[in-house]
Amino acid sequence: MMPAIRKTVDSIRRTVSTVTTRVVGVATTLFAGLVLAGWSLFWSRVGRMHYAQGDLVSAAFTTTVFVLPAIGAVLWYVARSLDADLVPTRIDVNVVES
Repeated sequence: MMPAIRKTVDSIRRTVSTVTTRVVGVATTLFAGLVLAGWSLFWSRVGRMHYAQGDLVSAAFTTTVFVLPAIGAVLWYVARSLDADLVPTRIDVNVVES
């Protein structure tokens, strides 16, 4: 009787562990996405304020340094999660013939 109870308890523990791992993974991804979205919205608003005041250099700097890397991080994560091959793994130097 005891081995059956032990197997049941182990099965329940594995199920709870699997569910907990998935919930933590999803929550972490959502939190990171919200942080990047908030970061991008804040800095794009700062860039728009610079642009509205006629300060084009500061607007371009703010957008380039603070907004575009966050958008690039989101695109990289999406491509990575879809298993997209972003960089060729091998370069064939014999393609161009002289």
